[in-house]
Amino acid sequence: MKTLKRLSSILLAVFMVMAMAIPAFAQEVNVNNGKASITISNAAKGETYTIYKLFDATVTGTKGGSIAYTGTIPDALSDYFTADDKGNISETAAARDNGEMSEGLKTALKTWTATATATAKSDGSTLNFKNLPYGYYVVTTTQGASAITVDSTNPTATIFDKNGTVPSGLSKTVNKDDVNFGDTVTYTVTFKTSNYDGNGTAAKKIMSYTIEDTLPNFLSDVNVISIIVDNDGKAATTADQTNVTDQFDNNKKIVLDWYDEDDSQFLYNNGATVTLTYKATVTDQAAIAGAGNTNKVTVTWQDENDETPHKLDEKTASIYTYAIALKKVNDKGEALSGAKFELPFYVKETADTNGAYIYAGTTAGEGLTNQLTTPANGEITIKGVASGDYSITEVEAPNGYNKLTEDVTVTAEKTSATKTNTIFYIKDGTQLSNNEEGATEVTYTNDKLAATAILVINKSGAELPSTGGMGTTIFYIAGTVLVLGAGVILVTRRRMSR
Repeated sequence: MKTLKRLSSILLAVFMVMAMAIPAFAQEVNVNNGKASITISNAAKGETYTIYKLFDATVTGTKGGSIAYTGTIPDALSDYFTADDKGNISETAAARDNGEMSEGLKTALKTWTATATATAKSDGSTLNFKNLPYGYYVVTTTQGASAITVDSTNPTATIFDKNGTVPSGLSKTVNKDDVNFGDTVTYTVTFKTSNYDGNGTAAKKIMSYTIEDTLPNFLSDVNVISIIVDNDGKAATTADQTNVTDQFDNNKKIVLDWYDEDDSQFLYNNGATVTLTYKATVTDQAAIAGAGNTNKVTVTWQDENDETPHKLDEKTASIYTYAIALKKVNDKGEALSGAKFELPFYVKETADTNGAYIYAGTTAGEGLTNQLTTPANGEITIKGVASGDYSITEVEAPNGYNKLTEDVTVTAEKTSATKTNTIFYIKDGTQLSNNEEGATEVTYTNDKLAATAILVINKSGAELPSTGGMGTTIFYIAGTVLVLGAGVILVTRRRMSR
């Protein structure tokens, strides 16, 4: 009797068994013509529950009566159960550890398989397998396995699924992290849900999930593309799920209702994956280079009867944009104004307060230009471009200087810097790769942003030779002398005549 009762107590280590009536909302599975039943009180929507009878059992008809087990012990469980010469089954010392079911037995029961007695996919309400023969049963779910005995003291046993999932796996990604001002980027947020918070009798229903994004000012025109709940392999989108909010509210939050209190059931499968996709436009408020531009998403859930939400996790995603610059000088390294360049894109006509022009895409528009003229310091700075090569054409040289015959290329490169101090060296009108004796140092400095800068040198035009040379001048001089001489002779002769 003591051994049998000890074997029976194994059940309590796996599922808390309690005598209770089946709720009004229940999913019933009629198994056989037995007198026992197994009720899973916290069955998770979408989970498949399967019961296996490991051993047969006979019981007395009185509360607290005896129970005896018979049957065949599987090889995988031979370390935990033994049978006497009459076929009566009892536990071995390995089946228990400090009065509880041993981890070894739990693992063995999870991996043991046999012909199923019954199986059912939960609709989210209480799941009741009824009309079962008495026996020692193993109940498995999508998440694992647990053991339970249906005995005479509680033939209508109620168990609690201890193998439920927990919210997990939050991630956030962006489709491209190297951008221009005005680009559209797409963010994707995913996480795995659970219908319950906790296990067994302590488990609480999860009523809702909240997705909160910081949506900083470097993003505008934020629009949710979709919220998809992987509902048993079928994508449930915002178009056909009235309980899903399809846009961030004024607090930059989206609330997903998860449990329907009116119908007393979960709206989605246990363990379903939520995928939120939204797009936004990169504004000219985005930081240049440095640490980039990061926004953060946080996911929380609300349990039944709890005022304080529970935090799942928070994740970030970053985008980066850069700046380019050129400095126009003569062959002596002196800054040149008045050089006009044509860009392969458009910028706002007016520079910002720091003198940088703002990238505005590749389409012409009001207040935009693709031609810029160097000021007194010879510098043109453009911010908000993606990394890569940009070919710039000089369309007008400063007065007295030759126009460049080839385009110049400036390469925007990824950098974690936030300031610029670029030094160039020129000698005899040629840029050097390193400093050397007689070279002139030229700098581009910007304390407000990091920019990839290049040096553009213009050389003055040489004075062209005249076609006449000194020969013509001699004739002019000689002619003048002859005229003067003729005048002197004429005056002398008149005086002599008198």
